[in-house]
Amino acid sequence: MKNRRAGTALAVAALGSVAGCWTAGKIMLSTEEDPYPGLDLYGSIDPCVTAPPPPGFSDPILLWMGEPGDEASVPECPKEAPERVFDGYGGLDRAHECPPCRCSEPSCELPRALEGSASAACDGPGSMSFDAPAGWDGACAAPAAATPGEIGSLRIPAPTVSACEVVDERAGEPRDLPAPWGERARGCAGVEEERADSDLDATCVASLASRHPDFTVCIHYLREGAPRCPAEYPEMRTFFQGFDDTRGCTRCECGPAHGSRCIALVSAYEDRSCGRVLDAVTVTLAGPKCVTGPGLRLASLDAQWIEDEPGSCAARGGVPTGDVSPRGESFFCCQSDEAIFIR
Repeated sequence: MKNRRAGTALAVAALGSVAGCWTAGKIMLSTEEDPYPGLDLYGSIDPCVTAPPPPGFSDPILLWMGEPGDEASVPECPKEAPERVFDGYGGLDRAHECPPCRCSEPSCELPRALEGSASAACDGPGSMSFDAPAGWDGACAAPAAATPGEIGSLRIPAPTVSACEVVDERAGEPRDLPAPWGERARGCAGVEEERADSDLDATCVASLASRHPDFTVCIHYLREGAPRCPAEYPEMRTFFQGFDDTRGCTRCECGPAHGSRCIALVSAYEDRSCGRVLDAVTVTLAGPKCVTGPGLRLASLDAQWIEDEPGSCAARGGVPTGDVSPRGESFFCCQSDEAIFIR
C-alpha cells in the first residue's frame, strides 16, 4: 500500500507541475483500491499538488485553436469550463490580390468626313466638310454635293484606331476581401468558487483537455510585450482582437493600341449613286491623302478595308496597395503534450 501511495503522489506531483489546477476547484486523484484520494507519503491530504503559474500569467485555461471559418464551427466552452475568457484570431496574412484589369478591343475606323478646299493643295481657306453618316461602314453615302469650281482639292483623312475602354470600371477595386486570418481561437475557464477539499468532482485542466481533445492547456500572459514561456508551457501562440484595413488597388487604365494595321480604299464619285468615279485613294494610319484636279465635283463616296487589323491595348493598374495592421495582441504559453489525468 505504501508503494502504491508513493506512486500516486509522484503522479500527482508530475500532473501538477505540467497542468496546474483548474480555478473551479482542486484536483482529487484516486485509484479503485485507494479510498483515500490525495494522501501523500506523509499521510496528509493535499488535494491539488501544483506549482502556480509564473508572475504575469493567468491561471491555466482551455484554448481552442482552429480554422477561421463560419462562427458556427467554433466550439462552445465545455460545461466544466463554461466561462468564455478570450476570442481572437491568428495567422495574419497581409497579402491580398486585386481583380485583373481588362480592356476592350480597339477597332479600325474609316474617315468620318472628306474635306474640300478652294486651293489646289488641300491647305487653303474656305474648306467645306462632306460628312459620312454616323457609324459609317463604307457603304455608298451621298453627303452634300460640291459643284464644279466650288473646290480645288479634296483631302481624304487617314483611318483611325478607336481607344480601348476599361471593361469593368470597378475591376481594380478590391471587393469582398476576406478577413486576413488563418486561425481562430477561443479561451475557456472555470468559474472561480470555493470548494471543499473532499470534493471528488474537482478536476484539473489537464484532465479537461483529455476529455476535450480539441482544446489545449495554456496560460495567458497579462503584461505588456512578449513573454518568455516557462518549461511547463513551452509553446507561445499569438492572437489578436481585430485589424485595421487600408487594402486597395490602383485604378485600371488602358494604354494606346499597338500592332495596328488599318488600310482603306476611299473612293469619291461625281454622281450620287457611287457610279462615276472621281478618284480612289488608299489611305493608311501614316496620314491623309490629297486629291486635286480641275472641275472637281463630289456627289457620293464609299470605302472598303484592305487591311483591318486594329491590334490590341495593354491594361494597366490593379496593383495591390495598402496593408492590414493587427490590433489587440495577446500572448499564450501552451503545453506541447497534454498531461494524462490519472484516475
